[in-house]
Amino acid sequence: MEISKKLIQELRIKTGSGFMNCKVALQKSKGNIANAIDYLRTVGACIADSKITRKTLCGRIFLYQDKSIAVLLELNSETDFVANNNEFKIFGQTVVDYAGINKLFALNDLNNIFNEQRISLIAKIHENIIIRRIQYTTGNIISSYIHAHKIGVLVNGLTLSPMKDNKDQYFKYVAMHIAASRPLFLSEQDIPKDVLERETHIQQNIANKTGKNNYIIKSIVKGRVDKFISEITLIRQKFIVDPTITINDYLKKNSISICSYIRMQVGETTSIN
Repeated sequence: MEISKKLIQELRIKTGSGFMNCKVALQKSKGNIANAIDYLRTVGACIADSKITRKTLCGRIFLYQDKSIAVLLELNSETDFVANNNEFKIFGQTVVDYAGINKLFALNDLNNIFNEQRISLIAKIHENIIIRRIQYTTGNIISSYIHAHKIGVLVNGLTLSPMKDNKDQYFKYVAMHIAASRPLFLSEQDIPKDVLERETHIQQNIANKTGKNNYIIKSIVKGRVDKFISEITLIRQKFIVDPTITINDYLKKNSISICSYIRMQVGETTSIN
């Protein structure tokens, strides 16, 4: 089928692969971007494999937190110059504080309430500004971490036994790990079935090229899928503070548990496709 240059360019941006590789991948996948990415991974031509889910946008992450609730808000701009502007910072903090104090988390409602201020700021700084995302969590133990104002993390946890030490610090380390390691799911049970099936299919195609017998291929695929699971689930990732243990080991050692977490990064898409 005929593939447009625009579609090829979109795939090149997502994968970092060459023009002809992208063209062939799109032809084989009948123009489907997600399937074309899978094809490029299978043949080893996906240069930006680890960056497939990301899109570069400028902006800043803002945090509101009190004793029982924490809120993350992403405010986008066209350039980092504007994202570092004081008026941009004040506007973003005003929006997230309002959301947290008033327990208002519907993006449409926030946009309606702050649209006049947003338009006024756009007219003043000559760049588009978008309130892109808002997420929140509630609980008795919430730890937050903001990295370079580009990544925000909220960890909702539980203590499994009385703690003499500073419990907040234990959860803070987990939040820092999440910021750095970008787990997509809390545990294996949270991974959608279609995600595992898709990865298994990719690894099966790769293993088939080795020419090994079926028993060995099955073992290779199982090992690679298991590694994939370890890379994308929080509790099975190696702990960045101590890579000799997993996050699950760290949680058990300190008698704490993670109920849920939120990770928000400027410009990042939410899909793993």
